[in-house]
Amino acid sequence: MASMSTERATGARTGEQFLDGLRAGGREIWLRGEKIANPLDHPDLHDAALSMARVFDVQHEHAGEMLVPSPADPSLPINVTHVVPRTPEDLVRRRRAIEIVAALSGGTMGRTPDYLNVTFACFAGRADVWARRGNEQGAANLVAYQEYMRDHDLSTTHALMNPQVDRRQAEADQAMGKVALHKVDETDGAIVVRGARMLATLAPFADELLVYPGSDIRPQDGRYALAFAIPIATPGLKFICRDSYSRARDPYDYPLSSRFDEMDAVVIFDDVEIPKERVFLDGDTDGYSEVITDTGWRGHIMHQAFTRAWTKLNFALGLGHMIANATGVVRFDHIQEKLGQVWNMVELSRSALVAAEAGAQVDEGGVCCPDERPFVALRGEMPKWLPRANEYLQLIGGGGYMATPSRADLDGPLREDIDLYFQSAGADAERRIRLFRLAWDFVGSELGGRGELYERFYLSDSWRMTALAYTIADKTLPEALVEQFLED
Repeated sequence: MASMSTERATGARTGEQFLDGLRAGGREIWLRGEKIANPLDHPDLHDAALSMARVFDVQHEHAGEMLVPSPADPSLPINVTHVVPRTPEDLVRRRRAIEIVAALSGGTMGRTPDYLNVTFACFAGRADVWARRGNEQGAANLVAYQEYMRDHDLSTTHALMNPQVDRRQAEADQAMGKVALHKVDETDGAIVVRGARMLATLAPFADELLVYPGSDIRPQDGRYALAFAIPIATPGLKFICRDSYSRARDPYDYPLSSRFDEMDAVVIFDDVEIPKERVFLDGDTDGYSEVITDTGWRGHIMHQAFTRAWTKLNFALGLGHMIANATGVVRFDHIQEKLGQVWNMVELSRSALVAAEAGAQVDEGGVCCPDERPFVALRGEMPKWLPRANEYLQLIGGGGYMATPSRADLDGPLREDIDLYFQSAGADAERRIRLFRLAWDFVGSELGGRGELYERFYLSDSWRMTALAYTIADKTLPEALVEQFLED
């Protein structure tokens, strides 16, 4: 493993530079029993890798909005999502960069690199939190790593949760403590870790894996309190993927799943050595909670997540609007009501983003943090809204989703019949077919089903978040409004 200090910085990478990183190989990615070293060599991963390359190219196409000089070297352009925000204007500019990336996939890719760029910029901005209780070296390691991540424009994945074997027990007690990721040894230059973590979305297309707190931990479980970063191509590191939803499908028939299956994987650590320069937290169970609660992480990561979700809701609205107009059902008031409901979701999400930026405050570490209150509300509602938007799309499209031929049919001998019998009031047969296939890939394909499950749970389940919103809400004004009528 090359030292971070010896690698020459690239600044904002191009798509080809990103693909060169994948071609270096050395990974242990497992998909349906097959070991894959380079995702570009596998038909089920190849096209998603090319879509990720577009994420890197687009930052150069929108350089004025997405790139700024590196604090370490003004001649080196970096992506604005790597920047520690100091003003509300920094937050607005960061949001715009996130919007541009999310638009590439209609918001269907939830773990593009900007997610962890934002996370580690916020962590580095509050290195003082990481340095508590004598962890100054771990904090310095984190700051150095964030600079490396920023100036080399890494594609990263993370794995926050331990596999849940028996939820009746604490994670460290499940399966006799052997499953959850934990430290098993230490040398002069490294710690050795064993166990598993989930869910590493984007793993086949990442340069590095980031591990940091994702759940509560008990005081006695210090060997499970870890945070670090390592290259994907590290000996002993294995990624077991779910089924691919692309399988080299024709983009005409599956315009989303053929290109934007970001993949999910369980990570197995088989006595993996983590160089101490890449360890950020080791054994501090108090710090394990504090680096999430006291760094402003929740507000920053929800800023990224809800910008992406807002884009996806816009995409859903566009699909419903265009299907309704193509088939003529837009004239029915119950269809207009459904489209209006999706628009409400879009507008309330936008309003929350604007409110969070307008209410931003600079914290004691000098980091400008979005107002979390609108995001806490959205955190309970968004997992309900996106599945509901899918339901509305199903109701608007109806049986048309099940009466849509493939590209092979269009290219076959029945083209004349297809042109006649699949036309619609607002589109010719081919446009209607493409529109319905796109919408079905969004709501009904394997990718669509995975996307709905992802939206329901990636920020925790909505009932817990809605309950949390109530418990942390400032109730001073509501109580005062009632109290005035209870006094003599």
